[in-house]
Amino acid sequence: MVNKRKVLVVDASRVVRVSLTKQLSDRFEVRDEDNDESAWQTMVLDSAIVAVVSGMTLDRDDGRGLLERLRDSKLSRLKNVPFLLMVSNSFSDDERQKAKSLGVTEFVVKGSTSPSIESLVSAQMEWREDAADGRVQAPPPLPEEPFEQFGAQSDIGISNIMGQIAGLEPTEREESGDDDYSNDDTVLAEEMLEEYLAKTLPEAQEGQGVGVLAFGLDGYDDLVVRYGAELAFSSAQRFCFLLSRKIRPEDFIGQLADGRVVIVTRSTSASICAGFASRICKAMASAQISVEGQRIHLTVSVGVAVVPDDGIDLTEQTLLQLAYERLDSAARAGGNRVMAASSLQGLSYASCESFVPQLKELLATIDPAELRPCLGTVGMQLMPILRELDKHFRFELPIEEINKRLWDRARAERMVS
Repeated sequence: MVNKRKVLVVDASRVVRVSLTKQLSDRFEVRDEDNDESAWQTMVLDSAIVAVVSGMTLDRDDGRGLLERLRDSKLSRLKNVPFLLMVSNSFSDDERQKAKSLGVTEFVVKGSTSPSIESLVSAQMEWREDAADGRVQAPPPLPEEPFEQFGAQSDIGISNIMGQIAGLEPTEREESGDDDYSNDDTVLAEEMLEEYLAKTLPEAQEGQGVGVLAFGLDGYDDLVVRYGAELAFSSAQRFCFLLSRKIRPEDFIGQLADGRVVIVTRSTSASICAGFASRICKAMASAQISVEGQRIHLTVSVGVAVVPDDGIDLTEQTLLQLAYERLDSAARAGGNRVMAASSLQGLSYASCESFVPQLKELLATIDPAELRPCLGTVGMQLMPILRELDKHFRFELPIEEINKRLWDRARAERMVS
């Protein structure tokens, strides 16, 4: 059986999306979104999409339209994806030329019949076809509703918390050993994450909470050893995809390296985020999951960091690092748990009398030169102390530049770890 190639349809009108889906569904697997932001996240998350049919306006005041973001992408599958624009009969030649200069590859005239649209889409997708057998190997579709109902929509915009996940057998693409897309996609997702957080964090100054939930598959390294890097990545990718289908358009979700999935949510609080994360952990722990026909017990840990709950002056890098640190702490504590500010309230803080000897003892255990592979991560841990030293002694250090360079290095270290 020939796998259908996957197309994304984007239009604000549900009627238009349904109509196009019906016209294309005989020959294509169709996904649809109603806005550019959701469509962009779908394109990043679903590497099987090989063409876009859009009826959205190309010109946007913020310069973040779907077409512009695709053509500006560093990832070749996004930068070069065929983009078909739906237009009316009155769409002029000048308008077509302008649209083509922006990156539109073909036009679909509204009211076209099914063969016309299918032929246009097929023609633009020929370069994607396999030279050997004339078809695209696409991963099998995910189940429509693999979530167990937990009631109404949650306060951070996600409902139907996970109850059951389909089997995680590798697709033909994974078995081929072609995993370049996974590395590129996680790098792109992290860049998008930082960009989105930098844009939304100022809202916290206006009293609207901004939260980061960093999810991690417990025992991800063991999953890599037992089943291979491609299948391990695929399991995290599907977990991310299932959550992404329930997220609000104004929130962000992205898959990073090492089995991590990060959600950035707006207008929230630490208690709301922690409560949601806890329900995810419980649901995952009871999920029916199989790999290559064998049942496995797969759980997640979550690190939660929220502005202003964890501090009003936190930068995006500091907020992300705090969430990652709490995720690591949750995993080290045994996994299947949430680490947030509320989890730490009962802990007593060390005094100078105990901290200094512990620091000296720790530094004596390793040659600093041996820390070179993880200097960025180590430096981020020391940033709070460095900030306090600079503030107290007025060294006038370029603190933000130091923080940025350490963060970039720490991110690179996570990518190769």
